Amino acid sequence: MEVPLDRFHLIQVFTTVARLGSFTRAARELGSTVSAVSKAIQQLEQRLGTRLIHRTTRSQSLTDAGRDYLETTERVLNDLREVEERLTSSKGQPSGLLRITAPTALGQFWLAPRLPKFTTEHPDIRLDLILDDQLRDLTGEGFDLALRSQPAQPQSTLYSHQIGRHDRLLVASPEYLARIKSFSSPDQLNKFQLLCYKYSRDPLSWTFQKGQESITIAPKPYFSSNNYYSLYQAALSGAGIACLYDYLVERDMTAGNLVQVLPDWQQSSRPLFAVYQQRRAASAKLDAFWRFLEECFQNNAC
Repeated sequence: MEVPLDRFHLIQVFTTVARLGSFTRAARELGSTVSAVSKAIQQLEQRLGTRLIHRTTRSQSLTDAGRDYLETTERVLNDLREVEERLTSSKGQPSGLLRITAPTALGQFWLAPRLPKFTTEHPDIRLDLILDDQLRDLTGEGFDLALRSQPAQPQSTLYSHQIGRHDRLLVASPEYLARIKSFSSPDQLNKFQLLCYKYSRDPLSWTFQKGQESITIAPKPYFSSNNYYSLYQAALSGAGIACLYDYLVERDMTAGNLVQVLPDWQQSSRPLFAVYQQRRAASAKLDAFWRFLEECFQNNAC
């Protein structure tokens, strides 16, 4: 039986709508129109004889049949992409779409500024970067790679590869430091206005090391947030002392807009892992991106 040439197009449209949860966003990603996307879904439902997507004026959601169909179509499209990438890469440069998810601050301040160098070196690889502080489902949402501070769980079907580490630094603006008394130990920090990252209801804990001496405190936030950028802006404006990653503050420290607090006391650095699907371990585009990330951590090469 011949497969109609438009069937794969309909499958791609459906999978994109299901992944993004919106006809409008799907049309934007596909370079199409909302009406064309809606028509494609209707054609697919007529072909299959069943409703795949519940549609209202405000939202779309998958039916049970739609969820079953999506599981198969994602696998088919992923397999097709992998075969195409292997065949293309065997003839030349790595190519194809690379979907990446990363924490918001890391992606905005560290990864995004470095991506132009990667795209220049690999013009046949297209990038789709999604920034989100939630852990995304790589398989279900079609991501090739995630950047995370934790490795993949041993029981999962994912692989992980540590590509580097990032330091955490205490920083404050010169204006704020000029308003407070000088101090020399982390156990004095709660006397001042602390700007703290708080993602969950778990108690906060900061541990500092100086030689063989270690001090752990439970910081009392003057201002807390689940967004590093808001803490960074608060520190710049003189609101207090913040604990931030090096990639957020390096430029402002060099420019004198922020000053490191208690530089003799070190906090443990955080590892950065590339997490990816086991079945894609041999992907040429992924291999190219890993090598690029590792290069970025070697002597600040990027």
